Amino acid sequence: MQTNPPGQSEALPPLVLERLAYERFLAAWEQGAFTGQRLGQAFYNHFRLHAMDDQLLLGDLYDCDGTRALKRIAQLFSLV
Repeated sequence: MQTNPPGQSEALPPLVLERLAYERFLAAWEQGAFTGQRLGQAFYNHFRLHAMDDQLLLGDLYDCDGTRALKRIAQLFSLV
């Protein structure tokens, strides 16, 4: 995961995540690998987002669930 290079369009989400890693995460989520966690919480923990310096950027992702979490992830991350 990385931030966009300087000068890249501000319209793009500020963080980059490998599409395959995200798809694997969603498959694990669907198989029940994160029981007892909200979707946003599971995403946050799985990708170790606690290690990011800018926690304000992540906003309420940890607390989001379901469709709200998916929308928040799409706002924050560009899949490559």
